[in-house]
Amino acid sequence: MRRMMAAAMVLLVSAALPVRAERRRSAAPPEQALSIVFVEAGPGDASLKAAGSEAWLDLNAVNHQGNSRSTRLRRTFGIRIERAGNATAGTAAIVARLESWDGRATYRLDGRPLTAAPFIVDAHAAVGTVTVHTLDIEIPIEAAAGPLAASIAWEVNSN
Repeated sequence: MRRMMAAAMVLLVSAALPVRAERRRSAAPPEQALSIVFVEAGPGDASLKAAGSEAWLDLNAVNHQGNSRSTRLRRTFGIRIERAGNATAGTAAIVARLESWDGRATYRLDGRPLTAAPFIVDAHAAVGTVTVHTLDIEIPIEAAAGPLAASIAWEVNSN
């Protein structure tokens, strides 16, 4: 009788279980990470000091000359987008914004005003290829002397 009760219990429990198992959910593979590398792209009085995904532009001493109300500096630099694993296929969007600045100068990137609002610098930059960009800095003659402090935030997003 005990054996029959045990067999009946097994049948009842197995009848309550689903007949088919749910499909196992799999996580999407992680997207390959993209990074920005800054490179020198042209001659100039300033030097680009690149350290991986960060770069500093050293303007050295800036002197006002002529009758203009401001001093304008133009520097070119290159950006190369790299994908993890050194893959060079595909394109990516480069986005930039002025993260912080001391208010003594105005900045333009590729002819467009650089502000705190992000804008697309290049919607389809090829991965692995250097694209050249221009940074214009305008310093009014009324600006206080001393080092300029500005920081540009860069993002790169896969297309």
